[in-house]
Amino acid sequence: MRRVSLVLLAAAAGGCPANGSGGRDAAPRPGTGQPASTAPATPPPPEPGAVALTEDMAAPYFASGPAAQAAARFALEDWSAARRGFAAILKKEKDPAARARLWLMVALCDASLGQHAAAAAGFEKALGGLAALADWIHYQAARSHFMAHQPGKALAHARQVAAASIVGADAELLVGDILRARGNWAATAAHYEKYLTERPEGIRLAEARFRLGEALERRGKSEEAFALYRKVTVAAPLGRWAGDASARIDAILSRKKADERTALAQLSAAELIERGMVYFDSMRNPESEADFEAALAAPGLDSEMRCVAAFHRAQSVFKQRDRTRAAPLFDEATAACEKTQNRDLLVKSSYQAGRSYANIGKHDLALARYERAEKDAGPEHSYGDDARMRQAEEQLDLGNQEKVTELLATLPTDYPKGDVKAEATWRLAWRDYKDGKYEQAIGWLKKQIALVPIDDNYFAEGQAQYWIGRSYERLKKPKEALAAYQQAVRLYPMSYYALLALNRMRERYGDAFNALVAEIKAPPAGWNPSQASFKFRPRALYGSPGFTRALEFLRLGLGDQAEAELRRLGMAPPPGKDRVDDPDLIDKIWATAFLYHGAGRHGQALWATRWHVLDYRRQWPVGANRARWDIAYPKGWWGLLDRHAKLQGYPTELLIAFVREESGFNPLLESWANAIGLTQMIAPTAKRFAKGTGIEVSRAALRDPEKNVTIGSRFLKFLVDKFEKRVALVVPSYNAGEGATIKWLRLRGDWPMDEFAEEIPYDETRNYSKRVIATYFTYSYLKDGTIPEMPNDIPASFVPPGGAKPTDASNKRLKGN
Repeated sequence: MRRVSLVLLAAAAGGCPANGSGGRDAAPRPGTGQPASTAPATPPPPEPGAVALTEDMAAPYFASGPAAQAAARFALEDWSAARRGFAAILKKEKDPAARARLWLMVALCDASLGQHAAAAAGFEKALGGLAALADWIHYQAARSHFMAHQPGKALAHARQVAAASIVGADAELLVGDILRARGNWAATAAHYEKYLTERPEGIRLAEARFRLGEALERRGKSEEAFALYRKVTVAAPLGRWAGDASARIDAILSRKKADERTALAQLSAAELIERGMVYFDSMRNPESEADFEAALAAPGLDSEMRCVAAFHRAQSVFKQRDRTRAAPLFDEATAACEKTQNRDLLVKSSYQAGRSYANIGKHDLALARYERAEKDAGPEHSYGDDARMRQAEEQLDLGNQEKVTELLATLPTDYPKGDVKAEATWRLAWRDYKDGKYEQAIGWLKKQIALVPIDDNYFAEGQAQYWIGRSYERLKKPKEALAAYQQAVRLYPMSYYALLALNRMRERYGDAFNALVAEIKAPPAGWNPSQASFKFRPRALYGSPGFTRALEFLRLGLGDQAEAELRRLGMAPPPGKDRVDDPDLIDKIWATAFLYHGAGRHGQALWATRWHVLDYRRQWPVGANRARWDIAYPKGWWGLLDRHAKLQGYPTELLIAFVREESGFNPLLESWANAIGLTQMIAPTAKRFAKGTGIEVSRAALRDPEKNVTIGSRFLKFLVDKFEKRVALVVPSYNAGEGATIKWLRLRGDWPMDEFAEEIPYDETRNYSKRVIATYFTYSYLKDGTIPEMPNDIPASFVPPGGAKPTDASNKRLKGN
């Protein structure tokens, strides 16, 4: 692995000059494609007690030899193999600190294997040598003692856990379990009442409520218990405690008279809505629909509740893909919400009605709903510009091209803060390009660049510049085309469109291609390879107990616990996918990513470098910036992937591109679509390509990296062979299936490949393809400077027999889906 160097810069506010922190629309520095620095003119003074971040802070304890093998099995939750490995090392280890760490790992394996008495003893042996982790280890010991039916020892350890620690709430709940096991119902009730009062947003609230209800019922307070049980079934209907609570509710109701029983069993409108939202958020759409339907006829319904219930009832049906039934339900929601102050749901009701009517081909009705949504949204609501975009789509289906132009052309002016202004001009440009109106297309594309000088969207990085070049090619203006391609490459390093631009240059402008490649590979002026790649601001928090605990967890391979500690220190990216522009937060996030990378926790570093800290993407991986690209594109599982890629006969960089984008190197990842493991195999595909391997496909097998990659690499081999190494066809086939790609080839197989890719009808697959191809480019380039070949022709042999010529191709790319 390439070693990343680090030096501290005491006066830096965050990052180094290669770490530009300009915003989304920041103008690039001439000739570099890098935003101008926005660092403050006067750096802040050093913090009192500031501590330097050092390169070895997160170095794993178990980094080589048998220890590394044991740690690898631990990470894969192969507890038996991990325990054998750590225990064997422990027998030979003499150093007290190392022995404490090994005892901890053995104890964690024992706990996972259900050997609770042995685990408890191991945790106690680890305590003396791991003072920084005392709270966490005390909790683990307490839990193991409790599971080993040693409540006295369990309580003693649990009482040692600080309430503010990352396991403080867990320890308090364990104390409740111990009190309950002793049959001390008064103390149990008091304990859980205190927990719910002091931690109203705490963990495992359903469990605490049920246990409190149980204790109160044992003390003869059945009415109070009934209310708690009911709250469990309403607030957590899908959790394990809901069934137990329902049973207690039935038992209490059985002792009531029939009329009283009926009244008590009736949920209020508010309760039905609360429970419905839990189902809704968990994608249990039939259940949520039923609850919202019931809420509309339940007691206690007011106008605000009616709006909420009506919208979410319609949305529950929409999520079931029943657009015919959803459309009129959204109309009912609009009528309900217009009688309230809930403008957000009023707008969303009309907007979703439009989507539903559009889907069933009622374009006039869809258009009217989108117009209503935009009117109610006003200029500030986030749906305003989206409603305008949707109107353009409906006008397109209605054949009103002039209206399409009017709606999209005015969108950027009317919604200057909107997030689809570049997309609006792109759609107009693409329409004109396909119609052969290349001058008009160039005009729209230049406007797109003016609106968003630097586009952070991975699927649009360099899009305008590249298609300006292609338009000039069509106009037979090679000088202008070359300039546009060069701009795409300089502004958007390693992007999908930079790769396309480099290939067009290699095909047509060989000398300019060679010159540009030499330019982008050249290190910055004055760069010395021995100088620092990272310069982090020293901080007092780097000497804090919480940071010490985080580092210890990281070095042990306990990444989730490390993340919990770092999050408390503010060393975590914000929720969502918004770019971070604050220099101080950028510095913290890069420091965190650096530590995760050093500890081999690649997945935990990837998220931030994909969405939040994008400064490195404005410069090619030269000089200090190379280290940032290495963190964002790590060589996780390289040995395994390299072996299988070579066996199958394609570049390792292609296989690792899929692994990075599919699973983020997490071999235990399971998606909502039941895709599992490093290559995210679903069972049908896995069974198809496991034939002949001796692998019996199961969840456990797909969580095993060797078996998963064996199957996934064979699937990729099938696609590579089928499409004769045309990566632009291989990648969408991995996402949507080869059948979908063959269908699209039948429709547009005589188009150039770049135009074909823009017309992939599924938004997810089109954008996924750009992302994976860009990642393949990045790994190839980082390895040895290779720029993969991307031919722009589609061989005639790829077009299925009888394939229709797409000479009458419509502008369906103007439609979203």
